[in-house]
Parts: sequence; structure tokens; C-alpha cells
Amino acid sequence: MSVDRLLAQHCRILANVDAVERFAAGPPPPPGNTMSDKRWAFTRDLLFHFARMESMVYGPMMSDRREHAQRAAALASVETAALMAEYRQHVTRWHGPHPADHWETYRRGIARLMQRIRIRLEAEAADIVPLLPVQPDGSREGPTRETYAAEAWEIRGALFDGIKLPA
Repeated sequence: MSVDRLLAQHCRILANVDAVERFAAGPPPPPGNTMSDKRWAFTRDLLFHFARMESMVYGPMMSDRREHAQRAAALASVETAALMAEYRQHVTRWHGPHPADHWETYRRGIARLMQRIRIRLEAEAADIVPLLPVQPDGSREGPTRETYAAEAWEIRGALFDGIKLPA
């Protein structure tokens, strides 16, 4: 993945994070408004980015000839997986209509999650981008085991169908 493309994705995701934060700073939406389309668009962009990072950067970088690049990619992959687990927990807790009765709790949860996304993207920019392009050692190629495709469809189901995700 080119550095320009990666940084453009970061900018798009950060703009989406800003929009989510503005939404959460306002009053709760009217009853019955689940915001499913917007929530899915945000989730899709985020998971697509992380899936591409796993398959096009972290996986190949784990066989980079530079040991520090291998360590950085392995750590980034683990941290991304932890963030996605937290994201899934958030969706599990807050699927369906936005909770007007618990709006302050929801806001705090959103603020924490958006901050974690910002931190992850900043870490990619600071710790991974300077190591690009990958310099393979020839021992292994390909993506890591994380794809986030199943996560995306499960979250989509929860957003649109109200299916409760397992904790």
C-alpha cells in the first residue's frame, strides 16, 4: 500500500471520527432513529482500513528483513485486534436505537472509542509509515490471520437487524 493512500485513508477515518464526536456531543437522536446507515458506513470504512493494513502491510512486514519492522508490524497487528475487540464490545452494548435515557454513558463510551481509534491511527503513522515500503526477507509472504470480514458482517447485522452480538 502506498504511503499516500494510507495517509488518505487516515484522513478520511479521522474526518469520520470528528463527525461521530460531533454527533455524540449533541442531543440524542429522535426515538426510532438508529442511524444504522451512518453507523455501518463508519464501521465499513474502519474495518476495511484495518483489513487492508493486516493483509497489505502487517502480514508482509512480519517477514521484513528488518527485525524492528517485524516487531512493529506484530505489535500493530495485536493492538489493532484489541481495538477491534473493543469496537465490537461497544456495538454489542449499544446496538439498536440510541439510548436517550443513557445518553451521557453512551457519549463517554463513544469518546473513549474515538480516542482509541485516533491513537491507533497515530501509531500507524508514527511507527509503520516510516518503515514502508516493506523489505521482504523472502521467508514468508501474505496476510496475517486477521481479516475483519466476519466482524464487519456481524456488526452490520447488529446495526440493521438488532441481532445481539456475543460478548
